[in-house]
Amino acid sequence: MKTRSLRLCAMLVVVVLGILVVPARLLYKVEAECTTKCAPPPPPPPTVGQFGGPLAGLSSTVLGLFNGGYGTFTVKWDPIRGLGPVSTKTGCFTCHGAGINVLTGTAGDTSTVTGTRYGKWNPDGTFNYLDGNGTYPENEGGPILHGVSNSTFGTLPACNLMTIASSPSGATESGTTVTITTTQPHQFSVGQNAQIESVSVSGYNGTFPIVSIPSPTTFTYTASTSGLAASGGGNAKNLPHEVIPADATVVSLVRSPQLFGLGFVDNIPDSAILANVGVSKPYGITGVANMVPDEYGIIRPGKFGQKSTVVSLFQFNANAEFNELGITTTNSLFGIASAFNPNEHLPQGLPYPSSCQPDKNSPQDVNQFNMIQITQFIATLAPLPPAPPTSASTAGQTVFQNIGCSVCHIESFTTQPDVYLRTTSGGQTYNVTSLANVTFSPYSDFLLHDMGSGDSGGIPYQPENTQGQAIGQASLTMWRTAPLWGLSNILLKAGGLMHDNTSTTINAAILRHGGEAATVVLSYQGLDSTDSANLLAFLNSL
Repeated sequence: MKTRSLRLCAMLVVVVLGILVVPARLLYKVEAECTTKCAPPPPPPPTVGQFGGPLAGLSSTVLGLFNGGYGTFTVKWDPIRGLGPVSTKTGCFTCHGAGINVLTGTAGDTSTVTGTRYGKWNPDGTFNYLDGNGTYPENEGGPILHGVSNSTFGTLPACNLMTIASSPSGATESGTTVTITTTQPHQFSVGQNAQIESVSVSGYNGTFPIVSIPSPTTFTYTASTSGLAASGGGNAKNLPHEVIPADATVVSLVRSPQLFGLGFVDNIPDSAILANVGVSKPYGITGVANMVPDEYGIIRPGKFGQKSTVVSLFQFNANAEFNELGITTTNSLFGIASAFNPNEHLPQGLPYPSSCQPDKNSPQDVNQFNMIQITQFIATLAPLPPAPPTSASTAGQTVFQNIGCSVCHIESFTTQPDVYLRTTSGGQTYNVTSLANVTFSPYSDFLLHDMGSGDSGGIPYQPENTQGQAIGQASLTMWRTAPLWGLSNILLKAGGLMHDNTSTTINAAILRHGGEAATVVLSYQGLDSTDSANLLAFLNSL
């Protein structure tokens, strides 16, 4: 019966991934992991006109790239395929969509999931990302908090999440020596860091170096205090997930953006963004382009990220693959070496058991396969259409323009005349006419603006070069003008607005604007009830 179930499970994976045009290299690895049970397949990719579907007018070849990229985007990654050793989540869709083991929402959508960034200020006034770089090189795993450990998968020998025996024998202390007893052999080693959680006597919980292994089911560590009562329950793992370090004085949340229409943003000519820099604007508004290197090291205006720290969609996906999933990358086909991350992240800045990372490919994204396919998918995702205009929303658009919102939230851009997609062979497609010379309405200038102390991001998010030196123009209070297209969907799915997702209404988000936007906000506050209602009707229609 077990053999028959395994065969059926393997057949299901083959059929589904075959439909999604996922290459054999990835298919083989899915089968290798599917030894005891299979995750359910994702829903089929949406079609043209459906929520989360592709751009209209794609050729059959490019539509195949959309479908294949969808298959990669909806993978739940695991250690065999390079995940970790620690990560923020186990799949792109868990933040940009919904679901844990399988996509249950729409790939590319926003969600309530937020990420955490941390660091601290150095004595000389520079910012310490706690990543081992800079003038004060302290590595505590920063600046991104990775809350998932490969040990939780329970599929890797000697990289385990173990159940601690019940009280009173599971956790005991003699002097300051704590002995932990697990219900099964743990295969931990001396010198590894054990993370103890959920023991009923909280003094046992924390992360500690393992001092000795008295037996296959016990290990010891040294506690900072004595006198703990005998206890038990909870769990122990030898690859801790990251926690915010005690010396991290700055902690900031970031929202998961929706990805619809980003292929258009990727293809805004640099000149169109720079045309809005250094020109006279009303209300004390200026705006600067964040000039940062792209994947080839060429300094260009950033367009992606809440601080405009990333130039291209390809670069954006490569960064996310490493920073969020822990999958190492390099310039196999495109880019220069310094733009990628070939070395594993050190959890909390500490060594980790080699058994916790079984994928020995270097890089783990072989030939940039993942980042190319995911970029093909996101680049061809259609933007969300605005609601049909009403008398109220039409009047509200006039208010939007009259009080100065449109100075930063510029309605439209036109993409460059020729657009090509990179392919996994190292080449490119023919001109993708559905992306080329298209006028679209993101309602952003993609510039940085100083929003004042009321909207400080905590962390400057300046990118660093390979020497750990900060570059770029983004300060604590400077933010990219948030694109307003899909605003009502963001508020519905994410439950909040602004960089940290904490403004739960459009009104609250507007009132958080300060700095360059202060005069515009005063005009907003002075609107009568009719103009205010019409403005909100317009914003909700986007």
